[in-house]
Amino acid sequence: MKRVGFCYHPALEGARPLAERLAEQTRQRGIAVWLAALAWEHVDRSLAEQVPGSDLLVCVGGDGTVLHACEIAARVGTPVFGVRIGRLGFLCEVTADEAEPALARVLNGEARLERRTMVQAQFGGREAAHALNDVVIGRRGLGRTISVGVRIENVLIAEYRADAVIVATATGSTGYTISVGGPILYPTSDEMVLVPVAPHLSRNNALVLPADTRVQLEVARGFEAYITVDGQLEQPVPSGAVVEVSRSPRTADFLRLGGSSQFYANVARRLGWLRADHVFGSPDRQADER
Repeated sequence: MKRVGFCYHPALEGARPLAERLAEQTRQRGIAVWLAALAWEHVDRSLAEQVPGSDLLVCVGGDGTVLHACEIAARVGTPVFGVRIGRLGFLCEVTADEAEPALARVLNGEARLERRTMVQAQFGGREAAHALNDVVIGRRGLGRTISVGVRIENVLIAEYRADAVIVATATGSTGYTISVGGPILYPTSDEMVLVPVAPHLSRNNALVLPADTRVQLEVARGFEAYITVDGQLEQPVPSGAVVEVSRSPRTADFLRLGGSSQFYANVARRLGWLRADHVFGSPDRQADER
């Protein structure tokens, strides 16, 4: 590697000092480095200019910070390595305590590349918005629902009166989607997930769609809705408008140190599927069975 960038969430305690230590660790190897602040509400202007030409972007923060970093890095294909500060997440590879030895392994070429599919949303002739997690068409305020007609390749499959309708990537399947009963997809899967949120007098079954599917979401006349892309970029969707969601030409690339099966261990641990005293596979349990 010849050039590595480091971004951090400016409001998270300890994020900047850690990013600075990691940058210095990298500089001592003779690699050019740069440093920038990154949060949805605070973006260092130099960041978007610095990412092109960088071999790696190390992101220190939470999953939201990594999402934003990926949105910028995916434009030019720069891989991201996430360092988690605070709450557990699925996008960050290591914790703050693990960061320095982990980065050394990355710089030594020991990491593998993991490529994630993204989706894009278009409506009203506007420029496409790209999402690593999800595109959500939702209600404007509390106590109201929206009415959304859902078409798959121009075939009407549902009319939802609901709080929202989500179209998520495999990455997004462990985000908002999972909280409303959606399935978990392996992160490098190409498929999309379609799921309504709190539908009124209709089923809430999730639907897994092939990668190249085009989904049309039509807001019924007389209703007002908003679109959010990865939880941000909130924009009003006028009555009668159609939002088309499809696979994005962009991908988000991550550097990972664990094997491909590490995802399953992360899911089991972070979703609490295993108790601390679980006995399956333990030496004591195996002895009892013999």
